[in-house]
Amino acid sequence: MFLNLLDSDEKRAFAELAERMIAADGLVIGRERSAIAALKAEMGAPASGSTGGSVASLAGVFRSRRSRVAALLELIGLGYSDTDFSVSEKSLVTEVARHMGLTAADLTELEGWVTAHVNLVRRALVLMRE
Repeated sequence: MFLNLLDSDEKRAFAELAERMIAADGLVIGRERSAIAALKAEMGAPASGSTGGSVASLAGVFRSRRSRVAALLELIGLGYSDTDFSVSEKSLVTEVARHMGLTAADLTELEGWVTAHVNLVRRALVLMRE
């Protein structure tokens, strides 16, 4: 949804963080693979490829508040793609946010936005049922 706001370096860093996100809970399900494939397609990013950079170095690629917020919204959304934003996924997002210089209050607000969005999408899908 917001990946078009990222430059090419930020997209590469986001793709690697997203890979780490879906692996954070130790279980990668089909829905997560589909979600990350869609995100990578949206960015025009390669299907895989890791630089092995630290979370701090990957988070440091995002220079503006706009790109930091965009990346975190997408990472949190990815965390909810399997309907369970696990403790390990939350921990990774918290670490990324910390390295990006965002506050706990910022992160709470971003998670609130994502959960509201997810709930609205679910409601829309219910409305579409025949």
